[in-house]
Amino acid sequence: MTISERIRLTRQQKDLSQKALAEIADVNLKSLSRYELGTSVPPADVIKKLADALQVSTDTLLSDEKINIQDKELLRKFEVIQDMKGETKRTVINLIDLAIRDFKARQAYAS
Repeated sequence: MTISERIRLTRQQKDLSQKALAEIADVNLKSLSRYELGTSVPPADVIKKLADALQVSTDTLLSDEKINIQDKELLRKFEVIQDMKGETKRTVINLIDLAIRDFKARQAYAS
């Protein structure tokens, strides 16, 4: 996935129009359109502005790792968990792990 696709996808996941993102990030709307179309590559300072406006890390926009979470509510919850620290975060991750194991066990026995 290219940076242009990641910018567009992240913007859409946040339910933002190009105009809204351009205003929040203080980026020219035509430039943002070119970044999303892949006809222009944003400079580093613009990538930082876009990441801040989208409330994601610059790595999210630059990384080639594909994250495909369709459920917007789930994505928002994971974003909150990502901001948690210490024991609270570990507890939430442990609960998710338990739920996943339970789900997989039920699937295995249902087959």
